[in-house]
Amino acid sequence: MTRIAQFSDLHYSAKNLTEADRCFSQAIDRAIEMRVEAAVISGDATDHALDVHAPAVERLARNVRRLAGHCPVLMLQGTYSHEPPGTLSIFRLLGGRFAVHVADRIEQVALTADRGWIASSNWRFKSVPCGLRVLFSCVPTVNKATVAATVGATAAAEAIGEQLGILLRGFAPINEAAGEMGVPTVGVSHGTVYGCLTEHGVPMAGFDHEFTTGALFGARAQAFMPGHIHRHQSWESSGRLIAYPGSIGRFH
Repeated sequence: MTRIAQFSDLHYSAKNLTEADRCFSQAIDRAIEMRVEAAVISGDATDHALDVHAPAVERLARNVRRLAGHCPVLMLQGTYSHEPPGTLSIFRLLGGRFAVHVADRIEQVALTADRGWIASSNWRFKSVPCGLRVLFSCVPTVNKATVAATVGATAAAEAIGEQLGILLRGFAPINEAAGEMGVPTVGVSHGTVYGCLTEHGVPMAGFDHEFTTGALFGARAQAFMPGHIHRHQSWESSGRLIAYPGSIGRFH
């Protein structure tokens, strides 16, 4: 069994700094205590655009580097209003015992036997890489404005769901092949799953949500780790699991 720690929706900012840093620090302490083999931060590490000299950036970078001193870390691009494109690039430069991989495009990423990262050159691998410990399929935040400009605003929401469903099914052959080889397969995404509950207990039901549970299960990953919704909840089907970890802090 491979033990992976998932963190999500940290929302570091000047306003949230005390809560975010206390919660994330304690969660890292627990992950290290449990000897996790990898860590995933599934989007919205920051609350909004931040200057590099901001205390929130320094505290977040310090904790991510501490986590990377224990295990490899995968960081996924979150909501653009919280995490403007390029925000996560600096984390690639942190150094440490293990590397931080930033997934800011649709891709598959292999955690290798020597605990390094290999990313697919295209949106997925053509075949299962040799000598890997875990295979991740990454779907960061989708740019709805780009889709709207392409297919029209009225059709954009439906088009996003349809295209993501096709994309996720496209991961299935590689995930199934990896599974047959005994390699754990994990999906990581940032967005709303149809029918999920907000932190206030309100069901999210509408045509403008990125994912359905059926589409996520269609990737044939053993586990799917979405971020974005701040309430912990999960779904299971035929031994496969989808789980929101919830926000690391009480940002609602």
